[in-house]
Amino acid sequence: MVSQKKQRLTVCIEEDLAIVSLDRMEIWDGADLALIRETLTSLIEQDGYRAIGINLSAVKYIPSGFFGMLFEWYEQGLKVCLYDPQVNVAQMLWFRMFFISEDHGSYILNDHEMRGNSPSEQVAYRRREFMSQDESNDDDDDDDVEVEVEVHRKSAHYAVRGQV
Repeated sequence: MVSQKKQRLTVCIEEDLAIVSLDRMEIWDGADLALIRETLTSLIEQDGYRAIGINLSAVKYIPSGFFGMLFEWYEQGLKVCLYDPQVNVAQMLWFRMFFISEDHGSYILNDHEMRGNSPSEQVAYRRREFMSQDESNDDDDDDDVEVEVEVHRKSAHYAVRGQV
C-alpha cells in the first residue's frame, strides 16, 4: 500500500483502488469537497483509476454535492466505494437509497436494478424501495413501543392500587 500526503488529504492505493481520506475532518465544507473532487479527478483522468473509495470514518456531515459528484463518476463506469461511515451519514437518504453493504464497513454505489430506466421511473422505484424499508423498520419499532406502553400501563395500574 502506497500513501502520499496532499495538504490534509491522504491517498492510499490498494491494487487498482484509490482511497481518499480527509484527515480527522468531521464536517466537510465546499473547500473540502473541492479538494476531494480535484484529487479524485486527477486519480481518474491522469492516473487511470477505475475504482475509487472515500474513507468516511471521521465524517459527521457531508455537503449535498458529494453524492452528485460520486454518481457522475459511477455513470461513467467507475466503481465507487465508501468506507466506515458513521451512523448519521449511513442514515442519509441518498446513502440508504444507493449504497449496498459489502463487508466490514464498506459500501458500494449500485443502481443496477434501475439502470436504463427514465429518471421518473428511477425515482418511483427508489421511493417504493425506501418506503418499504422504512415500513419494515417501523413494524419493528411498533413492537417495542407496544411493549413499553404495556409496561407503563401495568406500572401505572399498580401505583393506583397501592394508593387505594
